[in-house]
Amino acid sequence: MFQSKTKASTAKKSLATKSKAPAVQSSAPVYDAVIIGSGAAGGTAAQVLVEAGLNVVMLEAGPLRKNMVDFSYHDPFPYEDPYRGSKSESPSDEMRKKYIFGPNAYAPWPNPDEPYTTPKDTPFEWMRARNVGGRTMFWGRFANRYNEADFKMRSRDGMGLDWPIEYKDIAPYYDKAEIFMGVCGAKENHPDLPDADNFLPPVALKCSDHLLWKAAEKIGIRAMRVRRAMLTKSYRPPGSSLFDKDIAQCHYCADCDSGCETHSFYNSAFRQVVPLMTKYPKRFTLIPNAMARVVTVNKKGLADGVAYIDKTTGQEREIKARTVLLGCGTLETTRLLLLSNIANSSGQIGKNFMEHLDLAAQAYLPDLSFADREAGDGIGGSHIIIPWFGYFRPNEKRDFVRGFQIEPSVRQRMRPDKNPKQMAGFGQDFKKEVRRWQGTRVSLACHGEMLPSPNKFVEIDNTTKDKWGIPVLKIHYKWDDNDLNMFKYARRSYEEIFAAAKAVDVRLPKNPDPAGHSIHEMGTAHMGSDPKTSVLNKFNQSWDVKNLFVLDAAAFSSGTHKNPTLMIMALSWRAAEYLLDEMKKKNL
Repeated sequence: MFQSKTKASTAKKSLATKSKAPAVQSSAPVYDAVIIGSGAAGGTAAQVLVEAGLNVVMLEAGPLRKNMVDFSYHDPFPYEDPYRGSKSESPSDEMRKKYIFGPNAYAPWPNPDEPYTTPKDTPFEWMRARNVGGRTMFWGRFANRYNEADFKMRSRDGMGLDWPIEYKDIAPYYDKAEIFMGVCGAKENHPDLPDADNFLPPVALKCSDHLLWKAAEKIGIRAMRVRRAMLTKSYRPPGSSLFDKDIAQCHYCADCDSGCETHSFYNSAFRQVVPLMTKYPKRFTLIPNAMARVVTVNKKGLADGVAYIDKTTGQEREIKARTVLLGCGTLETTRLLLLSNIANSSGQIGKNFMEHLDLAAQAYLPDLSFADREAGDGIGGSHIIIPWFGYFRPNEKRDFVRGFQIEPSVRQRMRPDKNPKQMAGFGQDFKKEVRRWQGTRVSLACHGEMLPSPNKFVEIDNTTKDKWGIPVLKIHYKWDDNDLNMFKYARRSYEEIFAAAKAVDVRLPKNPDPAGHSIHEMGTAHMGSDPKTSVLNKFNQSWDVKNLFVLDAAAFSSGTHKNPTLMIMALSWRAAEYLLDEMKKKNL
């Protein structure tokens, strides 16, 4: 166990930014580590460091939400709705407005206190979360591993960047993250998604899943059972000191992002941050509503803390620490690094920006008409996924590189899938027509790999400031030919699947979803093997500032087409263990 080395701090250091701010108040102790951000990256690092004995403080720009108080949980049944559907906002929407903002399809409301800018001809939809737990309070819970080839794709096709690590380097940390979260799934021997030895039981397939699985087989591609951070049985993470009893299994209400009474899906707030506060109150400190403004640096060029705005008072304060770990989310982390003017000798901070190419389509499956209603909606969406199938088409010539994965979704909703107001008929015939389409709508969504480009980057916009006088981020994101060609191919793939499933009323997209839709920003402070061309080494450690670590997806060298959260947790776990080892060696 590590022993904390806290001591009084007497010197105030000048801030590395010229923006005006109220007088600074320094905190007394010097912590072993200050972590900025409480999502998958920050929560995981905090867990590893605190359980090892370090004295850790965490800053989060939003509040700590109270279980059973600050959540809408289940929307009322339609007959309980006092507005009888005339009010477009559900209780879930009202709750989300308190903690997330866009503009984005998921959170279409902007926050005037925290703007950002884009060029007029290339808008970007940036969704941000402001609560302890970050986006893990709202995520889709997909837990897909990168495969061996994903780490070295530049070596194969000459595009993008290679990672400075291999699958074998990160595999043990995939194991640790999966075991801690509890990931349901099954071994499938699929070339795109490596198997694991620690899956919880998979969820049963829905009727729609069987139809889509068979449709995929008809066109020569493979579906597989979904892997998500959902507890399909009562579970206590082995090896962790944070839980004294099992966590309840999912009860399949499928309303996860409106709040989970039983904490049956992983989010960092109730699986890491709150348990750390409860179990280790002397070693772990959470400071909510703290907007980080700048990483402070001492005369030796080392990070020595963070200056932040207390959003409840508007006053600026400082935290002092031996190490600084950034897990604010890709773009917020990059903004903080640029404002701090540190760790950028390579000139790469803000560059290598990637997200995922998204596109959605929908249709109706008549084979599901008048099917018996299922007891529940499972874990939401679909219980299958269609990984990248290029492996099964080795001789196919494509006008793009890399690939995509397809995430189907069919839901048993409380409200009809088709709008009854637009249906003809009266009485029994009308009711039959409404019932015919209930539970038959299927949507297909995909995440496709986008490549870095000179047209995709972020920078500080000094002409616009947020509520606290801090310059905002300007986001540049322009699709290139590879993106648009992949879109056309994915659209044709949707057509093939729908045709094989005998779908009707097929609606295909004319364009990709707006830039930013995936909510998977990556790569703006990437790791590499050369300090001249990368920001971080292979342990997420700054080349320039050895006690500064970037833990979130800003560190990614490539985005692949896989959901990023599992990778974020694995990298954060690995970086935290490396930090502990460096402290033992007295290198930090």
